[in-house]
Amino acid sequence: MTPSTTRRALLGALASSLAPCTVAADDDDPIIVPVVFGDATIEVIFAPGFSDALRQDAQAWVRRAMSAVGAYFGRFPLPRVELQLHCVEGAGVRGGTTFGEPEPWIRVRLGSATPAAQLRDDWVLVHEMIHLAVPRVPRAQNWLHEGIATYVEGVARGRAGLITPGYVWRKWQAAMPQGQPQAGDRGLDHTPTWGRTYWGGALFCLLADVRLLQRSGLRVGLRQALQGVLAAGGSYAVAWDAPRILEVADAAVAQHTLVELYDAMKARPQPVDLAALWRELGVAGERLLDDAPASAVRRAILS
Repeated sequence: MTPSTTRRALLGALASSLAPCTVAADDDDPIIVPVVFGDATIEVIFAPGFSDALRQDAQAWVRRAMSAVGAYFGRFPLPRVELQLHCVEGAGVRGGTTFGEPEPWIRVRLGSATPAAQLRDDWVLVHEMIHLAVPRVPRAQNWLHEGIATYVEGVARGRAGLITPGYVWRKWQAAMPQGQPQAGDRGLDHTPTWGRTYWGGALFCLLADVRLLQRSGLRVGLRQALQGVLAAGGSYAVAWDAPRILEVADAAVAQHTLVELYDAMKARPQPVDLAALWRELGVAGERLLDDAPASAVRRAILS
């Protein structure tokens, strides 16, 4: 977006988001602050209603998220992005959305009373920034976009030291069953439920990461495959379908793992024996077992 387009879009959207916040009469203009990481800049557009202290905390939050995402992909996905922060009452990050047109940009609703500690624990902004690194896909393949963002969010924050490996694996052990096919499932491309879209996609990514690392002797995994997509020009600024994304990702690591997995899961239910997978990786509730058969794979995912 151009600055003028951004300002019009922001002011138009503020009608619904401003009502919950108490705003002083002289605080009716958005404040724009650039946040830089490497060669990338995010223009953070603060809607009215935020205190000076929260704006400072939010800038640090944006830098942390940019750093985690940039480290995972080797660079931040796009050179310039606009992030609109809309004010709501209370505390917490209340959800975000990434848009592709007219240029990629992100909108997040942020509570006016959010403490710095809550921003340090946030996952939403990292999730939305990961979307920037993957091409837009047809609606039926949205599970790939949301699955990558759901899975990589944990990996990126874990690699950055924002959360512990134990936390990541406990979360996945609890949440991945939501991605299993249920009665009437017709495969990932044809079952657009919440569970299959977010956690079915994340389960696809976990299986892909494990197989890529096993087949390469721990040399390359999903991270290197997705870096290959970004290096080939695949970002949220362009539209590709899932086969093209996965073919490019496979080519980057000289495998056929992702396309094979997609062919197996796209049009028919493929339940995963998660209990066996956790045993193989050494994930046992609160404990991570380093004598498990694939414990080296588990460690490689977050290293």
